[in-house]
Amino acid sequence: MLLTPEFLLAAGNKIVRLLAILLGSMLILRLFSLMVNKMFIPKVGISAFSFDERRARTLGGMLQSIIRYFIYFITILLVLQEFHIDTTSLVAGAGIIGLALGVGSQSLIRDFVTGFFIVLENQFAVGDYIVSGDMAGTVEDIGLRVTKLRDGNGVLHIIPHGAISRISNYTRGHMQAIVNIPVAYEADLDKVLLLLEEACICVGKEMEEVLEGPKVLGVVDLGAQMLMVRIVAKTMPLQQGKVENALRYTVTRLFNEANIPHPVMDNSKRQEGVR
Repeated sequence: MLLTPEFLLAAGNKIVRLLAILLGSMLILRLFSLMVNKMFIPKVGISAFSFDERRARTLGGMLQSIIRYFIYFITILLVLQEFHIDTTSLVAGAGIIGLALGVGSQSLIRDFVTGFFIVLENQFAVGDYIVSGDMAGTVEDIGLRVTKLRDGNGVLHIIPHGAISRISNYTRGHMQAIVNIPVAYEADLDKVLLLLEEACICVGKEMEEVLEGPKVLGVVDLGAQMLMVRIVAKTMPLQQGKVENALRYTVTRLFNEANIPHPVMDNSKRQEGVR
């Protein structure tokens, strides 16, 4: 009969050991996660290592990913041993040689190697806004094999590192705001340029997003119905749109106050609008 005291005792011991393994794995995983957060995730902009905040979050996330995979693997081995399953072949098969010879493992290895160089070369980090192929968004996580990208609509894209062939990073260094102002030929060009200089000074003083300028480059195009004057400014990353909007608003307000005539545009020009 199966339900003997000896069987129930052995089964109870087995369940207790399995629960202890799972609970211990969860506690160890949680402990290492807290340690990594303490070392790498900065508090008030400061981390235990001399990395900037995005770099620290990226390295911390990857280290957590490595630890998580390692603990999962050890937990699986311990659980299998509890059922008296020989894990020697499993350990040997988990080696890099076994992976390299396995069917379809080349893409997996490529993902790992590419991810390693992404972090080593600091190509992008958690919090950066990047474009990869037809996907664009903010990097939420960089793991051993994949990068998670959140686009402007809130959609989470999971990109295998081996599929990344080119990255455009919009968060490194300064960006450039460019505004083209259409001016009617009958307008006083000297007065227009003075008003544009005034708009540049006003926006430059009021907006901390502006790193340099704005400045008037001058007339950049002579059209059939109007001429085009260009304003440029160096801005903080991802802030160029905000600066461009402020420039357009300020220029429009100053032009209206000074009664500067607006250029008459045909339908095709109206569709293009002002950049």
